[in-house]
Amino acid sequence: MKIRKQLKYGSFEWDDETKTFKVTQGGQSVELSKIYAFAFVRFALRIAQRNWFRKLTSTKVTIQKANEDVSNQNIDDDIEVLQFDASKENKDIGQYELL
Repeated sequence: MKIRKQLKYGSFEWDDETKTFKVTQGGQSVELSKIYAFAFVRFALRIAQRNWFRKLTSTKVTIQKANEDVSNQNIDDDIEVLQFDASKENKDIGQYELL
């Protein structure tokens, strides 16, 4: 039994009788035995997990106030700013001290 997956620019094929995996793109193709196909899948999963769990660097966003009033309300008077010190170790989420 052959299992085929056709994509826009390539295709994959697994042949159960010969236990081979074939990748085709355009006129080029690569045929792998079941051992090498399994090793390739493990490699692809490792790369995907590495990219998935990689910590992204966060960029700082600065917001500047516009010179226009929003319906004559001062929004800054209505907002209360709370800060907490999260640098202390061994504290649960509910045990942070408000400054």
